[in-house]
Amino acid sequence: MADKLDLSGEIAEAIDGAALRGKTAVLGYAGDDGYVGLSFRGSLQVHGPTQLAFWSRKAEGGVVAAIADDPKVSVLYYGGADGPGPLFLSIHGLAHVDPSADDAVYAAMIEGERGQDPDRAGVAVVIDVQSVQGFGAEGGFEQAADS
Repeated sequence: MADKLDLSGEIAEAIDGAALRGKTAVLGYAGDDGYVGLSFRGSLQVHGPTQLAFWSRKAEGGVVAAIADDPKVSVLYYGGADGPGPLFLSIHGLAHVDPSADDAVYAAMIEGERGQDPDRAGVAVVIDVQSVQGFGAEGGFEQAADS
C-alpha cells in the first residue's frame, strides 16, 4: 500500500535546484505526433506538498499545447548516490497551465533558467501529482494522492 503523497522533505531537496547539481529531470508527455515527448526541465520545482511546477518558455505550442489535449505527464529524476534525497523518482500526474502561479514559479527558478526567458514570455505549468515511486537510502517507496 502506498504512503500518503508528500513532496516535501527529501523529495523537495532532490528536485529543487537539481539542475545546479547536473541532475535535470525529464518530463514525458503525449506529443502531437503520436510519440511520447521528452524534455529536460531545469526549472522543475516542488510547488506544494502535492504539486510540482516548471516554467514553459513557450506560452503556446509544444508542451503547453500537448497538455491541453492530454494532461497526463510523467517525470523521471535520477539523483545518483551523491544525493541529496532519493536516488531516483518516477512521478505521474496531471498538468495544466496556471498563470496565477507565474510569479512564484519564475521567482523560484534557478538563475540559469530565468536567464533563458528574461522577458517572461513563458508561463507556469503546474502538475497535480498522482503518484511517486522511488528508491532512497532506506529502500524503495511509493506515495499516492488521496482518491
